[in-house]
Amino acid sequence: MKTMNKERTDMQVLQGRLCVTLYEKLGDQVLPVMEEIYGQYGFEVGLGLKEKWKPSGLAEAIKAFVEMCNVNGLPSEVEMRDGVAHWTGYRCPFGIENTHRPVCEALMAMDREMFRAVLGVDKGRMDFTIDKCLAAGDDCCKGIFRLL
Repeated sequence: MKTMNKERTDMQVLQGRLCVTLYEKLGDQVLPVMEEIYGQYGFEVGLGLKEKWKPSGLAEAIKAFVEMCNVNGLPSEVEMRDGVAHWTGYRCPFGIENTHRPVCEALMAMDREMFRAVLGVDKGRMDFTIDKCLAAGDDCCKGIFRLL
């Protein structure tokens, strides 16, 4: 009887590997495509989470996001300051640690657009900046979510 590999690659890690490989082969030209695709996916996911979470604003949405991350083995935390969410993550869901920051930035369009959908804000009204990045070799990811 064949047993299942307990160290199986999940779909997000597989996608991360694919994106890193595409970036290494094709360079910066693939980044807008990654950003568009992952942004669209994030928006779709966000529409479902909006119904599930029913947040009254960014503070409630980011709290629900952090809880979801922690439950799914992606340790993270958030601090709200002046209506801005300062998020810290300690594990990359795409498994792209120590690879390429631009790939991380493109993939994180997913989270930006997810929050845009969850909060029901127009395109261009949700910003996510990355201060630290596991893909760049930093010890954690630090990002700031803010409504514009």
